[in-house]
Order: sequence, then structure tokens, then C-alpha cells
Amino acid sequence: MEKKEKRIDLFMIICIVIICVLLFFVIRQFLDKNNNETVSDPANDYDMVLNDTSGEDTIINMTDININNKEDIIQPENETEETTAPEPLELVESRITFVGTGDNVVHECLWMDAGRRALTGGRAYNFKPMFSDVADMVAKADIAFINQETPMAGNDFALSGYPQFNSPQELGYDLVELGFDVINIATNHMIDKGEKGLRNAINFMRSLDTVIIGDYLNRDELNHIKVIERGGIKIAFLAYTYGTNGLVLSDNAEVVVPYIEKELMISQIAKAKEIADTVLVSVHWGEENTFTPTASQRQFAQLMADCGVLAIIGHHPHVIQPIEWIEGSGGNRTLCVYSLGNFASGMTHPTNMIGGFIGFDIVKTGESVKLENPVFTPTIYYYGSGWLNGHVYFLKDYTPELAKSHGTYTLHGYKDTVEDLWRYVTKNIDAEFLK
Repeated sequence: MEKKEKRIDLFMIICIVIICVLLFFVIRQFLDKNNNETVSDPANDYDMVLNDTSGEDTIINMTDININNKEDIIQPENETEETTAPEPLELVESRITFVGTGDNVVHECLWMDAGRRALTGGRAYNFKPMFSDVADMVAKADIAFINQETPMAGNDFALSGYPQFNSPQELGYDLVELGFDVINIATNHMIDKGEKGLRNAINFMRSLDTVIIGDYLNRDELNHIKVIERGGIKIAFLAYTYGTNGLVLSDNAEVVVPYIEKELMISQIAKAKEIADTVLVSVHWGEENTFTPTASQRQFAQLMADCGVLAIIGHHPHVIQPIEWIEGSGGNRTLCVYSLGNFASGMTHPTNMIGGFIGFDIVKTGESVKLENPVFTPTIYYYGSGWLNGHVYFLKDYTPELAKSHGTYTLHGYKDTVEDLWRYVTKNIDAEFLK
């Protein structure tokens, strides 16, 4: 009986152990199941519930959140969202090239030489061979300027040289075909043939495919400013002359000579600045055969700089004069070329044979326009014995042989060498402009 009771107790213990083990596994499974229901699986469950302070549930879709993107991070309400400042607009630069040369003085020997070179079946006068060496520079420039010293008054007048000129109109065609875009006629010789001669010259020049400056058929035209646009840059051109060799128009004349007058210049420059991006002024001034600008030249140069012109292109002295920067009252810098010398002429002294081209870039950036890279390229006009075979050379191409056969040497006895001519250039033009 006692043994039987011991077996029953052992059996009960075993049953209790088994029940405890079973309960352990049941409880563990229950806990595991609960855990699986409250922890989201990123691979299968994309919704998460967050309780806000109001006690309401806010649903956030996890596929819309990129933890690598700062813009997707939830910011506290009291912080402002960062803003990126817009990048500044890149200003577009426009750039064009300008070249200008001085006095084209057509003495009798020049048009006689041009007549000798006329082509069969062509025009009666052919000036192009004289300019063949410089033709490429003229043609390549966006704007090329020349001062046409002597008028082309047409067949109502005989051809003539110094002192009261009438040059062949064939010259006008040749200058345009060479590539001169701007031709100045405001010079001391513009009324050599009176009002009719000036009117004839203006009407003829306006028939050409180029821009003429200094031409006014009446006073109303003083308000019509000539503007050229190249490469998106508008350049206004104005022209003035110191005088007309004592000749005057009649009181009832309609044509107008644009003399150097303070009020006229200020008024026209102001109008030009209203309709163009910048202004260039051609000025016939100074004293002949003098290498130093006069007080009057400097006074009017400062006036134009104060008015804000970009460049002053000077001529008339028949010799070269300095080039310099002038500071205007507005803080601007104006390039002033006091005299470009002669481009071509039949004068007698070697210094009258030297001229040149002023070249520079006109650069527009946004609303700002400036002048860059000013360079003076010297030239020399050659004529041989008998005043013939006229030719414009770049001074760098001029040889000792040409110097000894030049008419200034053989006809007039001036013995200037190539080295002498270069010394004359470097004495009057600063090295800054002789690059």
C-alpha cells in the first residue's frame, strides 16, 4: 500500500512538469505572435502610426520618406524652411572691332595716278591699287572709318587739287568697295566748291552703301544722329570741323557746316546717348604740321570726355599726334587720338607721309560698354619720281630701297631713313599703343 502511494505521487509530479512545459511553450508562442503584430516589417508593411499631442493618429506613408534627402525630414513647426538664393544671371558679352585712319588728301597727282591705273571697260579712275596693302585690315574690321579730306562735288565742277579741291567721285566707289563703313566729310575743305558743291557731294555720298557723317542738307538734319549696329552694339557717330579755310556759306544757305561749338556738341552727344549704346566723335582740329595738341584741342577733348563719349578720332594736322586716355567727370575713360596723320597725300615732307590706323575693340557687357585693346598701326604713303605709283604701305613693310626712291627723297631732297621714320612714330605715340 505504501509503495502504491509513492507511485501515484511520482506520476503526479511528472504530469505537473509536463503541464508546466506545455504552458511555457504556449505562453512563448503567444508572446511571439504579439511581437510580430506590433513591429513593422519594412519589406511588407509601409505604414506607421504616430500619436501627436492631440491624441489623434497621423498616418505617414514610409514610401514618401527618403532619409537621405534633407527636404523630407519633418521639421518642427517653429523652424522656417531654408530657401536657396537664385544664382545671378550670367551677363552676355558682345565684342566688335573698329579701325580708323586719317586724312585722305587727294592732290592732283593722286587722281592723275588713279587715271593712269584705270581698267579697260571700268571706271575712269582706279584708286584701289594704292590701298591694296591695307585692304585686308579694312575689310576684316566690323567698322572701318576714314576721314575723306577733299570733297567729291561732281561734274558741275572741274577736277582740282590744292587749295580748293574737287576729287573724282570714282574714289567714293573705291572706298566703299574696300570696306570703309563710315566716311567723314566734315573738314576744312568741305565747302571748297561752295554750297552747291557741298550739296552735290552729300547727295552723291549718300547714294553709296556706307554711312556718311558731317553731312547736313538743312538744320533739321542736325537732330538726325547716325547710328551703326554691329554684333548687338549700337554706336552713334558725330563729326565736327574747326573751320572752312575762311570760306563761309551765304546767309540763306540751307546746307549746314558742323563747326566745333560747345552747345552743339553737348546737345548732339546727349541725343546720341539716348539712342545708342556708345558714341564716337570725329574731329577736324589742331594746327597743321604740329605734333603737339593745342590748348583748344585739349579743352574740347575734355568736354567730350565729360559728356561720356567712348573715343575721339582726330585729324587735320597732316602729321601724327599723341594718343591718350582722358578721364571724364563721370569717372569714365575716353580714348583720344589727337591726329591720325595722312592716309594718302601728295605733300612734300616725310612726316606728312606718315599716318596710321587706330584699332580697338568695343565691348558691351549687360548695359556697360567699354573700349579695349587700342593699338596704333603706322603707315606711310609712297610716291615715286613723277609723283606716280602711289601706294600705302604698313611702315613695318617699308624698306630702305623704297625710302631712297620716294619722291620726298628724289624730288624734294629729304633723306629720311626707315629708322628716322620709326623714331618719329615712337616719339609721338606712346609705347602703350604700339604693341
